[in-house]
Amino acid sequence: MAVNLPALREDQLHDLQRTLADGHCVAIFGLSNTGKSPFMRALAAPESQRRFDAIAGRPTAVVYIDCNRLVELSATGFYEIVVRSLLEVIEDPATSPNPPVELLQSVREYHNRITTGPAFQASLAFNNALAETCSRLDLTLVLLFDEFDEIYSVLEDRTLLNLRALKDHTHSRLVYVTATSRLLSDIRAPNDNEFAELFVGYLLPLGLLAATDARRVILNYPGSDALDEATVDVILRLAGGHFGLLSALTQAALRFAQGATDTRRLTGDLAARAECLKVWNQLRPDEQAALIHLVTAPDEGLAGPDGERLRTLGLIVDDPEGRQLFSELFAAFVRRQSALPNLSAQGVVVDEDAGEVWVDGAKVTILTDLEYKLMRLLYERRDRLTTKDMIVEAVWGGEYLDRVDDARIEKLVSRLRAKIEPDPARPRYLLTQRGRGYKLSSQPVEPSKDDL
Repeated sequence: MAVNLPALREDQLHDLQRTLADGHCVAIFGLSNTGKSPFMRALAAPESQRRFDAIAGRPTAVVYIDCNRLVELSATGFYEIVVRSLLEVIEDPATSPNPPVELLQSVREYHNRITTGPAFQASLAFNNALAETCSRLDLTLVLLFDEFDEIYSVLEDRTLLNLRALKDHTHSRLVYVTATSRLLSDIRAPNDNEFAELFVGYLLPLGLLAATDARRVILNYPGSDALDEATVDVILRLAGGHFGLLSALTQAALRFAQGATDTRRLTGDLAARAECLKVWNQLRPDEQAALIHLVTAPDEGLAGPDGERLRTLGLIVDDPEGRQLFSELFAAFVRRQSALPNLSAQGVVVDEDAGEVWVDGAKVTILTDLEYKLMRLLYERRDRLTTKDMIVEAVWGGEYLDRVDDARIEKLVSRLRAKIEPDPARPRYLLTQRGRGYKLSSQPVEPSKDDL
């Protein structure tokens, strides 16, 4: 679904522009899908640039650089994508209606030198391209480095020193904005990193959206006028201002149409749960442990650096009753994570959020949709009898209760057993209860003849 999202975080956008107009570089950080890329693109939008010109009191050129477009993770690859993005801005009549012909020719030549010349010339061509653009157009050049994490972690020190030297030489005529998932100091140890010094004191955490912006994300989706106020309120409560969750839950509600206010249906949406998993996988083990502690021992709360770091990342919010996770949906996800057994121990583990099944610490072969539905049901009822009627209702649906025979159920069980049992002929986990149904044992058992 193609969606033109509205401009968000207007207050932060204006504050950032004022900081840049004063000649300062700014480091934006926030976990994936908090809306960093839309925010960076909003900075480069024509209407935003016109406002920026007025704030700065002089012409500006804002160049959005998507570091995911790098052809190689190297200094040369970095120089190439920056000059290529600069050239795209100069050639675009919407942003540069009358660029000097000489400047266009020069920047194209510098780009050619970077891509075809020896590596030692790339740095010089890069410097000349930026300096000549600033001087010939008599403007301030703003470089927006989006998705900067990976390239920043591998750039050589001399490349970063070159960026710092360029900034020092041009003063307020050249400024940088970086967008990363973590603080620059978390990605790369400082070690007298003079480039990172440019951003000291100018850090912008991009956490949760304000309530008004969160509502605008929902109402901007095509067909959102079909969502009643109760559904919108449910989405807002579940997402907690997280950009990615707002998008996933809104799309789920639009797919469900009638009955979208059923919280259980929304929380069970695979895309929404995948979004929670994406957030979780970005966290360090100590951060994951802190969140688990917060949901399992809420009366104890979180204090000190743990709480402050998680608050800065937008994962916890201050509430009259104490610090809480930002979202009901994510809080439920963390509770499930806290209940997961150790994957290295014996037993069967179903990680519903990841859609994965583990047996004795080993990930099993990919399951079909029917096999996974059966596995999930058995896991929910582990160590208890699961009847064939329960299986039909959970796997095929209640309308199939009189249409799925025992042979079909037995074949499905047999296929699943072949994937999760080291020796399907002597099952230790997926056991048959003759004439009654099946049972998934939480611990391996020695099979009897009735379990075969």
